[in-house]
Amino acid sequence: ERIIDGPNDTTKWWQVPQKDSTRIGFITSMSEHFCSTCNRLRITADGKIKTCLFGSNEKEVSLKDIMRQSSSDDPRQQEDDLSRVIHAAVQRKTFALGGHGSADNIAKAADNRP
Repeated sequence: ERIIDGPNDTTKWWQVPQKDSTRIGFITSMSEHFCSTCNRLRITADGKIKTCLFGSNEKEVSLKDIMRQSSSDDPRQQEDDLSRVIHAAVQRKTFALGGHGSADNIAKAADNRP
């Protein structure tokens, strides 16, 4: 049976009848995209921040590079620098499949994977 999702859930939750707390989740990003309520940021293994899984690689920002290039030894200044960069990345976030508009356009662009 369908159970209630949280306001920013990216998953559609279902509970298995007659099973205590067993639930199954489906991420329906193509058929029922949730872009307008997504509040996720992702950090890649190589230190880049992605504001959308479907966003192009050119919209990624390398936090690793910013941390390494910091001219300040003051941890607070470094934190402020990172905070400004993350804020700017979030402000550029698009709210429809990484700015591509459709699954077909994501496939055509082929620019959201390394």
